[in-house]
Amino acid sequence: MAQLFAYVSIFLLVCGSANAQATQFCAYAWNEFSNCLRFVTGLYSDPSAQCCESVTTLNMKAKSGGVAPRNICQCIEDMASVYGIPFVASIIQDLPMKCNAHLSFPIPNSMDCTQ
Repeated sequence: MAQLFAYVSIFLLVCGSANAQATQFCAYAWNEFSNCLRFVTGLYSDPSAQCCESVTTLNMKAKSGGVAPRNICQCIEDMASVYGIPFVASIIQDLPMKCNAHLSFPIPNSMDCTQ
């Protein structure tokens, strides 16, 4: 947990030029998606229940209309880039099936949210 707090703190500093609301949302999205890191980096063969709950939570945010799905993707992409997190493309594709959820936000294999 302390490590996650450190990551989020550094992320907030990196995004200091962004508006406060966007920065707060990215910290929230990162905190939620961090529950899936062990799965999407290939350390675990299945996502944890907490990961799947986080995917559901982020889906609800994306569907609520207040946050564009691309924004969630961009937050995840930024964090992966800043920390050099190696997502495994084939595992990312398995996340919706393994969590029994349709992703309402993209997590592209190339980590390019502009597409």
